[in-house]
Amino acid sequence: MEKIILRIQVIKKLVNGVEVFSGWVEGKKVRDVAKIVHITREGKYIHGYQRSELPKHIESIKDYVESPKSAILANLVIGFNKSVTFTPLEEGSEFGHLEVPYYPEGPSMELPGAIVDGQQRSGGIKNSFHESYPLPVSIFISEDENDYIQQFLILNLGKPLTSVQLNALALNDNIYKPPALAVKAFPLSISEELGFGDNSNGRPPLKGLIKSNGNPQGKIAESSITEFVSNVERMILKSINIRVHQELTKESKKLFVQIINNFWIAITDVFKHEWENISKSMKDTYIIHGTSIFGFSFLCRHMIRVFLEDKPKGEVHIPSIEFFMQELKLIAHKCHFSKTSWNLGLIKSDEEGGEDIKFSRRWHDFQNTTSEKQLFAGNLLKIYEVEKGFKTDHDVYFS
Repeated sequence: MEKIILRIQVIKKLVNGVEVFSGWVEGKKVRDVAKIVHITREGKYIHGYQRSELPKHIESIKDYVESPKSAILANLVIGFNKSVTFTPLEEGSEFGHLEVPYYPEGPSMELPGAIVDGQQRSGGIKNSFHESYPLPVSIFISEDENDYIQQFLILNLGKPLTSVQLNALALNDNIYKPPALAVKAFPLSISEELGFGDNSNGRPPLKGLIKSNGNPQGKIAESSITEFVSNVERMILKSINIRVHQELTKESKKLFVQIINNFWIAITDVFKHEWENISKSMKDTYIIHGTSIFGFSFLCRHMIRVFLEDKPKGEVHIPSIEFFMQELKLIAHKCHFSKTSWNLGLIKSDEEGGEDIKFSRRWHDFQNTTSEKQLFAGNLLKIYEVEKGFKTDHDVYFS
């Protein structure tokens, strides 16, 4: 197999200890030397970072570059492995060429480069009628995939990344994540353990059920589980005597996951009939509806608070499956996950002496908004607090 060398005209610059090369590359040759690393998943592990190509976007770029006096001035960003070398025009000069070796007949994954930014532009030019169309390019050299992912993240912060890309980037522990993305990382990592791990003494209640890039057949929205984790986080950390999740060790993180698993195992036991009938369509039960899961997060948090009331502070206390079952059984008879609607309270009659009207909400009418979910969660907590004797039963009125 014959090796070819592509020479790219560049200027070398040292930026914060990193060698960066800026110059021009033959646009029709970019795909010959640089691959596109699409995001993929193998079970629990996510690889890559690029979304799928957008044919309409590529076609619009092709139309533009084929128009009179077109020129693309935004730099492509390409990373190369260390088979690529810099040859200065003269000794000590910052001006020179990058020598890029490649095999035209070889598999794409063996190409020396990867396009970090500019896959649509390179695709549009490759498909155009031009025999030659130079493109501005910024280049770095690294064998570490995290360097490619880091550059991709920084370049795309202001762009609407897919949830799959955001989740993959948030779960990467080896790159800098801006605060808005870092906030997503912890609940996502716990969701990963719940959906793919086995940290529940052989009874992982949510394993295989969370819908994600690695499990498109899942029945529960990943966003519902991450929201659940965020809502119970502080109380679970308190029970295992940890201040903030950043201080979790590998072992204490297992305890964190174990408590959530204990709660959900109890749900599957107490609401056995509903759980056996879960489905994506929620035809027979709404126990995995996003509103239900939000309500369960408030319930779980409150139950843990009850569990910790008489426990010595500064120690680790793990609420058991049996504890959660005992608490859930108190309210099971007043839960309506297998009905089409949920009773929420009463609406006062406008007529003096008239009969108040029962207020209920059909499951399909619950909107995915905080106020709607809190409406349900508040009702669920009221049922629990009444059954525990914390509050006396009273009608809730809505105007």
